Amino acid sequence: MSPVTVLAPIKLAEGKTEADLLAASQIFQQDFVAHEPGVLRRELVRKPDGTYLDIVQFRSQEDYLDVVRKEMASPICAKFFSVMDLSGFDPEAEMEVNVSLETH
Repeated sequence: MSPVTVLAPIKLAEGKTEADLLAASQIFQQDFVAHEPGVLRRELVRKPDGTYLDIVQFRSQEDYLDVVRKEMASPICAKFFSVMDLSGFDPEAEMEVNVSLETH
C-alpha cells in the first residue's frame, strides 16, 4: 500500500478572492479533512499564473477514493467547492493522482 499524492487545480469562481479561498480552506481543513485518517497531509499553493493547487497526500488509493466519496455528500465540502469555478472542470482529466515513491 503506497501513499498517493493528488494535485487538484483550483480556479476561483467569479467574484471570489484569495481571502475567500483561504477562509473556505480553513473550514474545510478543520471540519472535514482533519477527521479523515486517510489524509496524511494537505497544502494549498498559489501558482505563478494566479490559479491554485491543492496538494493532498493520502495513505493509499483506497483512502483517496473513500474521501472523494465522502466529499460528494458533504455540505462542508460543498462550501469549499463554492469558491471555485468548476464550469468545464473534468476531474478525471485535470486532477493528477500520483503514487508516492518517497516522503521525507
